Amino acid sequence: MTPRIRLEGLTARYPGFALGPVTLELTAGECLAVLGESGSGKSTLARAAVQLLEPSAAPGGRVWLDGQDLTALPPKELADWRMARFSICFQNSHGWLNPSLTLGQHLEELLARRYPRAERAGRAAVLAGEVGLEVADLGLLPRQASGGMVQKTLLALALALDPAFVVLDEPTGALDEVSRRQVLEVIRRRAATGTAFLVVTHDVTVARQLCARTCVLYGGRVMELAPTSELLTDPRHPYSRGLIRSFPELYPQRDLWGIRPGPGPREGECPFRGRCTQCTADCDRGVPELADIGPGRQVACWRGGIAAALTARDITKQFDGKPVLTGANLRLDCGETVALVGPSGIGKSTLAAILAGFLAPDSGRVLVNGEPADYNKLHRTPGGVQLLWQDSFAALNPRFTVERAVAEPGVLAKLWSTPQQQRERVVQLLEQVGLDPTPELLARPTANLSGGQAQRVAMARALVLNPAVLVADEPTAQLDASGRANLLRLLKGMQNAAGCALLVVTHDPHAARKIADRVLLLKAGRLEAVDPDRIEQELEDAQ
Repeated sequence: MTPRIRLEGLTARYPGFALGPVTLELTAGECLAVLGESGSGKSTLARAAVQLLEPSAAPGGRVWLDGQDLTALPPKELADWRMARFSICFQNSHGWLNPSLTLGQHLEELLARRYPRAERAGRAAVLAGEVGLEVADLGLLPRQASGGMVQKTLLALALALDPAFVVLDEPTGALDEVSRRQVLEVIRRRAATGTAFLVVTHDVTVARQLCARTCVLYGGRVMELAPTSELLTDPRHPYSRGLIRSFPELYPQRDLWGIRPGPGPREGECPFRGRCTQCTADCDRGVPELADIGPGRQVACWRGGIAAALTARDITKQFDGKPVLTGANLRLDCGETVALVGPSGIGKSTLAAILAGFLAPDSGRVLVNGEPADYNKLHRTPGGVQLLWQDSFAALNPRFTVERAVAEPGVLAKLWSTPQQQRERVVQLLEQVGLDPTPELLARPTANLSGGQAQRVAMARALVLNPAVLVADEPTAQLDASGRANLLRLLKGMQNAAGCALLVVTHDPHAARKIADRVLLLKAGRLEAVDPDRIEQELEDAQ
């Protein structure tokens, strides 16, 4: 279908921020959502789309509307097109209205461009009703009106002259739920007549309810473009995944962590590089362009979107002739948290030990970052797999001090050239897991630690080699309710900061729901996906 709107290579530049180039197309009647965090460039893109960027922003690119290049129009002709052929509904409502004019006078002033005086008041009343304003509201000055009334007035202004293209910048931000639903219905009705809408929003429910397609913006660049339904259920860019999983509307049962912090975008590299959980040397090649990854789907990622940190294929294991694993398959994506549940004795810890390189399978393959796992190196080298054992004391040499226990994997891997570097890294990790790295603690034998301290020291030790995957085997099994909550919060926070993938082996359905992006059930030696709401029932059936 021929696009009605084409935003072609839109760019802008401010101190410390650059937009684009951004290229998007909309067909007649289409609603396209633009999702992103604050500061991602959404409002800059909105202004660029309607040619409202100030010259100091050095705007570039072209905007095509029904075959006309708006950037080629003389200023007077462009002004004639604005609001009549294309328009924008701004956020921060009150700042866009004349404080000395009533809401109705604003509408009538715009309607004067097309309607005779005798028809303007009636037309204004019709527009008011369409967006959910009472006729009496039209007599209010902006300072007398609520934020919701002003927002509805701005929407009415954007629609007043029946434009072909409308940019909506956070159209529901100031509205209550009833008004929000009403405004979305207005937009749907207008779209049905052929009006195209670019909907800039941080509200994922607006995108879900209104827009067939969504683009995700970060650092002024489009990270992903996809059908909205697919994006919300299966995001394929690491940033999209983090953003989508930050919305409590989509994940009401889960503790939400958002996207891990990191340095801001630097010119000439992927904007998300400093916060990404799957960076490799390939990511130093520059800024990735949008590329097709499937029908109607594009991502801007040097790795082609979310990559697997660990893949297990057809894993089998038996003990004394008794099958425990009979063809287990698993994919654990970079930065992802997966819970592995199952009854006691079903083989969860066996699978965990195989994935971490402490036990060889009878058959099958384990891949880490796409490469076959070397069982002599898997848990001994940076970027591999680390296992948090059920019994933290058993994982620590009782004769080692805390500092030596934490540092040992790094010492064996020759990570540091000086004792000072080693000490700084150990102190950093102990702080990360919630311990105060006093000289007394650093020198304390691990045998003299409390159970909680030993567990945290084991966590710090597991992070020394910056693993790609962390496997936690029943981390809350011996804790009370308060201890479980604190440990899960610590574990997830640690994973979020480190950026590694996390596999949590547990028999606790509540813990699985709280911490995991996905839940897998080990049943009859194989893994199967489980609806988080049905974990208890599935565990009962697996007995």
